[in-house]
Amino acid sequence: MQKFSYEKRNIQKKLKCIQKSALERGLDRALIRQFNICNVNQKSLIGINSAIISIGIAFIAAALAGLAVEYLLSARCLLPINHLVWEVARPLADCNYCANITKPIILQNISRRNFRKYAYSSKPIIVKKAIKHWRGAKELNFYMFKRLYEEISGSYESLEEGCQFLNFKTNLFTLKEVFEMPDARVRNEPGQEPWYVGWGNCHPDILAKVRKYYSIPEFLPKDAEFPATENIFFGYEMGAVMHLDYIPRLMWQGQVRGNKTWTVVPVPECEHICNNFQYYVEPGDVVLLDTRLWYHATSIPKGQFSLTVQSEYG
Repeated sequence: MQKFSYEKRNIQKKLKCIQKSALERGLDRALIRQFNICNVNQKSLIGINSAIISIGIAFIAAALAGLAVEYLLSARCLLPINHLVWEVARPLADCNYCANITKPIILQNISRRNFRKYAYSSKPIIVKKAIKHWRGAKELNFYMFKRLYEEISGSYESLEEGCQFLNFKTNLFTLKEVFEMPDARVRNEPGQEPWYVGWGNCHPDILAKVRKYYSIPEFLPKDAEFPATENIFFGYEMGAVMHLDYIPRLMWQGQVRGNKTWTVVPVPECEHICNNFQYYVEPGDVVLLDTRLWYHATSIPKGQFSLTVQSEYG
């Protein structure tokens, strides 16, 4: 078991270093610095011959390919939040998905029939006030989730068995730590460090109880495929860092409480054609975005609490 763990860590380290070198040859440097892969000083890479890097990458990648694939197939979360590792293997995008787009499509009072022409588009969409009727708009909050996770047996273990927890830039590394925060930090009182986290809500008992507070947006296609779980994101100010999602379907996110600003950026190969832009969503809005093609980050106005429910369809 110790040998397996050592080999796994060794492969992770080598994959990250391959990723670093590959990114230095063409991807967004700001994004590289944000993730700080391998703790390599950018200045130390200046002057390295690009041909040597290319040969080294090819040699190491070939040597590790078999082992890497085996681990990636057998381990559900080998590198759970290191999206840059997956960026190297991402197919190049057709830039038509983002050409001439400078803002989201805004829809109001849209029916399922009228939404059909937008349903599988890669264009950013906001459906205004689509979930304002959700019970959760008034009743979902931090303390309700805390009570559920503390009362239901095996709730925290579900996050260790495949349900991902995302702490973004917060110094909280498990959902249990989140629900053990002092009340002053929970409420983001002056002098307290802001926090923002998300997780896959896949414990069956908790999921059944929480789904009483919301439903799949009614305008989405009736024959679409939906996953068995949803994600919850909540907290203050910080939001999500810039990233892509490696998911099989399109994404929808319901803004239950608070406001949120989205920043979207095309993939690097489309930067010369497409635009970066921002948009703002309010409680009751639903955001639809192909997060497999648009880099995206979110931020929350200072002092506000944001709570969203997110899932997929396809």
